[in-house]
Amino acid sequence: MRFFLLLIVSCIGLAARAAPVELTLPDKLVAKAEYREGDADKPAVILLHGFLQTHEFPTIHSLVEGLAGSGRTVLAPTLTLGVTYRSQSMACEAIHTHTMSGVEREIDTWVKWLKARHKGPIILLGHSFGSVEVLAYLSGKPDPAITRFIGISIIEGRLRLDAERFGKLIREMRRAVKSGEPRVVTHPFSFCQKYQATPASLLSYLEWTPRRVLDASARLPLPNLFIMGGLDDRLGDGWVEKLKARNRVKIIPGANHFMDGEHEFDLLDAVLTELQAS
Repeated sequence: MRFFLLLIVSCIGLAARAAPVELTLPDKLVAKAEYREGDADKPAVILLHGFLQTHEFPTIHSLVEGLAGSGRTVLAPTLTLGVTYRSQSMACEAIHTHTMSGVEREIDTWVKWLKARHKGPIILLGHSFGSVEVLAYLSGKPDPAITRFIGISIIEGRLRLDAERFGKLIREMRRAVKSGEPRVVTHPFSFCQKYQATPASLLSYLEWTPRRVLDASARLPLPNLFIMGGLDDRLGDGWVEKLKARNRVKIIPGANHFMDGEHEFDLLDAVLTELQAS
């Protein structure tokens, strides 16, 4: 299998060429993506990058190349996060106004875009916090064309706060949102030490607590798999064990959060195996 994966990567030049695409969203922002058209009889795959990144992030880019090389239709959007034609990762210190509900609408728009071009099933794949965003979309009213979900290095979406301080922060953000107070808050979130956002933006992410992520994943009405790195040091204590208690989980020994180096082939192998099951 490893030889087969190396052959895929070495023959990328023979695979479908990258086709940059643009999509005007209902809010008039223009979103960008990479699109590779593959075999019509194979399920298509939408890949979503991690927090504040783009579709060119190495983990996503490697998967796009490998999946396209296997003959699959692949779409990798860059979420606008409120910025038209966004093509670079966003700084933590930027003033963030995007919300999880906005991300869900954007995912749905891309699903419908792909559905108009690919008549078969569509599989959603997310990396890191992108997995949480896909999970949020699937927990609402996802398009029936979606038949499977693969979450890679899904992060628990938590802050390193005790329950009392976390509850106080949530209440403070809800009061600010309710009052319509025009302010920007600065708080550690994800890998950001100083994440600057409107209360509505920050609250929409904070409300996806570890418990909510676990509950939502266990309730999904479609097949799903979580692929985790055995040496992922960006997760909270016991997170993988909690995930395994309620979901199908595959561990890639020695891999970190980004599945880079030689582990990108192990990741592609795991994803292709799951796609074959679909």
